[in-house]
Amino acid sequence: MRALILVGSGDAKSHSLSLGTAIATSLSNRDVTVEVINLVEYGLPLYNREIERNSAHDEATSEFLQKSEEADIIVWVTPNYHNSFSGILKNALDWQHARKFTGKILGLASNGERSPQPLDQLMLVGRSQGYTMIPTRVCTDASDYDDALTIINESIKQRIERFTASLVEYGEAFKGTDTTEKNF
Repeated sequence: MRALILVGSGDAKSHSLSLGTAIATSLSNRDVTVEVINLVEYGLPLYNREIERNSAHDEATSEFLQKSEEADIIVWVTPNYHNSFSGILKNALDWQHARKFTGKILGLASNGERSPQPLDQLMLVGRSQGYTMIPTRVCTDASDYDDALTIINESIKQRIERFTASLVEYGEAFKGTDTTEKNF
């Protein structure tokens, strides 16, 4: 099983990246092949409909779309920006807009006052793309991390374990699902 974790923080080192990395470690411990993409460093251009229409993607965008399509599990990790998800993550999701992800499992995680608001909004985006979302979500706060941005809150660590167990369980249950359906 393959997982792709998209981290949408505007900082190269962030609580969100730490959360994504902790999720990746837990998934790896469950024999899942994981890649973490820190979107602020990845180099996706701003979404441009003309490029999409002409299938003139640059190398970074083509690679990103291929990795997205190859993953069985995708996790979106975002900071809480104005009670919503980040523009960097939104840009990445805009590039994915023409593709449907029927049969793929989606997990949602955020950092920022443990508020679920960004994840509530991301649920709508995930639903529009055809993902199957797990019910467990992870919401953290800066107080859950030490100065080195390592998660220190034991209940958050346990929640990450439940989160990744659910991702794998759903991934196994939906393995072999017909993903050719493109319209909803």
